[in-house]
Amino acid sequence: MTKKTLAFVVYPGISLLEFVGNRTVLGIILAQEGSPLKVRVGYELVVVGERIEEIPTDTPLSVLPQKTFTDVARPDALVVIGGGADTLAALENANLISYVRRAAESASWVAATSTGSLLLAAAGLLEGRLATTHWAYADRLRAYNVRYQMPETSNWVTDGKFTTSAGVSGAIDMALGLSARLNNQAIAQFGQLMIEYDPHPPFGRLDWSGFDQQQAVLTPLMDRRPARWDAVQQIAFILYPGLTVFDLVGPLQVFSALQRIAPEFRPIVVAEQTSPITTDIGVRVMPNATFSDLPYPDVFFVPGGIMPTLRAMSNPAIRQYIRTAAPHAQWIVSVCTGALLLAAVGLLEGCEVTTHWSYPRYLKDLGAHYVQKRWTVNGNIVNAAGVSAGIDMALYLVSRFLDEETARTVQWLIQYDPQPPFGGIDYQHLKLLPRFMRESLTLIAPLYTTKVRRLIRQERKTNAE
Repeated sequence: MTKKTLAFVVYPGISLLEFVGNRTVLGIILAQEGSPLKVRVGYELVVVGERIEEIPTDTPLSVLPQKTFTDVARPDALVVIGGGADTLAALENANLISYVRRAAESASWVAATSTGSLLLAAAGLLEGRLATTHWAYADRLRAYNVRYQMPETSNWVTDGKFTTSAGVSGAIDMALGLSARLNNQAIAQFGQLMIEYDPHPPFGRLDWSGFDQQQAVLTPLMDRRPARWDAVQQIAFILYPGLTVFDLVGPLQVFSALQRIAPEFRPIVVAEQTSPITTDIGVRVMPNATFSDLPYPDVFFVPGGIMPTLRAMSNPAIRQYIRTAAPHAQWIVSVCTGALLLAAVGLLEGCEVTTHWSYPRYLKDLGAHYVQKRWTVNGNIVNAAGVSAGIDMALYLVSRFLDEETARTVQWLIQYDPQPPFGGIDYQHLKLLPRFMRESLTLIAPLYTTKVRRLIRQERKTNAE
């Protein structure tokens, strides 16, 4: 297998969900992160920035590049991440534009998520080509003499070696399509199953037939910054080492967009400490606060993961934070195997709960009943399945917090209009390898759940005394 370098270009203000979604899919399929399948062409995936320093995103979470432009001068492939209105400021960064131009020249293929296409165009790479971007920046793309494709029928497009996508879901759909092209469809579909990318937006896809009327209302919101608000609803997103960052970032992106409309909702990323934390994709991120800084959030989200999440079930700091926050929270929410962390402190006993399709045994061992649904609601506890269900569920919660119209507006702002290139997931006809993986995880469940059940009993005994 040939090993090549794939560089992800980041800069202040990038769209975090575009970056994480695209990087996660390409990492599973092209770098074989967590995948037992052999691919034809393997890549070392590297996040590059102008300097090695904290990069703010369009959410409260910051990321740290792994290398500089100088370190990765001539990558074999390039992905330029979009950033909404912040991309417009990035267009004035001569070093960034120069790097994109030089790196693209050596790359065998080049991709851009959303407004990343503006950076390609500013570098003179898309003139006369067909490309797409976020709907709010179509005219700016056309100004570079680019033929803009409306994303109504397809949210990504390829012209020559350049592939561009529109919106957060376009970044994910494009990654699946590129993976199939570079390797094969079976491997790409395996990656889709592993992250459980099976989107069903709660209010359907975006209605492009009424786009002209929508645009006049939506465009002013694109550049709006969250206003100061004294009475806030604090929404905590729990961060811990090795978690599946895609689980966290999906709902975080939804609530970061909501803040432009309703500034009283304030998303905050909390961890045991405020030092950099390495995620499942090897990228380090920076939390905003510690558990002790925000002990009683109004809402808190618990993301999942693989082995790090199983170990976190016994982590004293995480257990204590969830147990302390839960009695005061208006809503308690998990994504994917984050449900195991809630179950690990006894919050889901006797409930019908969903989680990632390969972890039902863990819920059973901890007293819950697994059901295969997009999300489940038990009182004020909401549990979502895989990564796309986390986004769908977050939009549903926005409709509960406010109303359906606001949730639809948020969906437009992030341009969440998923069109998986191979359709959804057929859970009734899983192939041999996924079934084997699920059975393997089932066999090792007692190694983790036995200790957790003992901790639950000890904590209940202590509380009773």
